[in-house]
Amino acid sequence: MSEPLVIVGNGMAAARLVDELAKTALGRYAVAVIGEEPRLAYNRVLLSSVLAGETGSHEIELRPADWWRNRGVTVRYGYRVTEIDVGRRELKIAGEESMEYSKLVLATGSTPLRLNVPGADLAGVHTFRDTRDVDLLLTLAAARKRVVVVGGGLLGLEAAYGLAKAGAPVTLLHLMDRLMERQLDGPAADLLKTLVERKGIRVMLNAATACIHGDGHVQAVELADGSRIEADAVIFAAGIKPNVALAKEAGIAVNRGVVVNDVMQTSSSDIFALGECAEHRGTCYGLVEPAYEQARVLARHLAGRPATYHGSVVSTNLKVSGVSVFSAGDFMGGEGSESLVLSDRRRGTYKKLVVADGRLTGAVLIGDTIDALWYLELIRNRDKVTAIRTDMMFGRALAQPSKAA
Repeated sequence: MSEPLVIVGNGMAAARLVDELAKTALGRYAVAVIGEEPRLAYNRVLLSSVLAGETGSHEIELRPADWWRNRGVTVRYGYRVTEIDVGRRELKIAGEESMEYSKLVLATGSTPLRLNVPGADLAGVHTFRDTRDVDLLLTLAAARKRVVVVGGGLLGLEAAYGLAKAGAPVTLLHLMDRLMERQLDGPAADLLKTLVERKGIRVMLNAATACIHGDGHVQAVELADGSRIEADAVIFAAGIKPNVALAKEAGIAVNRGVVVNDVMQTSSSDIFALGECAEHRGTCYGLVEPAYEQARVLARHLAGRPATYHGSVVSTNLKVSGVSVFSAGDFMGGEGSESLVLSDRRRGTYKKLVVADGRLTGAVLIGDTIDALWYLELIRNRDKVTAIRTDMMFGRALAQPSKAA
């Protein structure tokens, strides 16, 4: 008889885990997935494309309903788990239902941060995190409402781009001195700012939000320097925090995220966590690729196979505000490293490769990202690049013509 395995959370991490389990442990577990959002798992990375009108909401679904059925998975979406009873191995679900488990996986993701500033609770203050947010922002854009987006990281840039393309006048505020400071160096961020502004988005750096003004509804945003920006709506996109409440209330060890070991196991032996809610060796990744790597390891472990998660080489490879952006590894470069740079602002391209001890250790690309996955492979594999050092800036086709072919 199959063991009952329950996954709490129906996002990208959960879907990948189900896929990996189907490959490694088909039939061993009776898998049930419980998700709070009222739809099947979808690609959250593409939300900005839906907002920009480039992709339909139905097109971002990860798998159709029959895919889940064919793998014997019970999917219950629109349900909220309210409690984990570790002793009884039971979940309580809103509506006074309950569900037993033998193994439990927490894939509860994260929630957007809302700045603790006066006026943050006014009508017209929103976040950008799921498809329900997209529907609301599309309504704002259709009415040509003036929108201030707070946060110049991935989420903020995506929200600003989608809103601007949908027709809203947008001002983007960022507390730091450059956009995407966790993924880009100064020159790359400066070029990205120029390219974003060409799309009609007003970008303000070193901009600290002091308060939001309004009589019951948003009317303006005031910055720490006293300047004021008229607005009809404010979107907070200044970061995320792991959803750990369920685990914490159940007595499972929690720091910033749910603490896991190298097989994604929590402090409770039959409970595991992965994705944005998990904290491995002190790190919460908050990115898709590490979640997929964690899912692969956890599926092998649950199948009784040897597997170890050592952490991930953090990389970003996607379109940000319609601009192709990639970064990976130690892109800033430490002592003893060398940076190779190719910049063409007129064409909107920038490449920086960081080499240390004869190996590629970091990379940043803006505009031309065709060789991004090759650079990532070199970084992850720690391959020696001495023989191709002169040519690798110009791509795999020139540096390794036989392999590129």
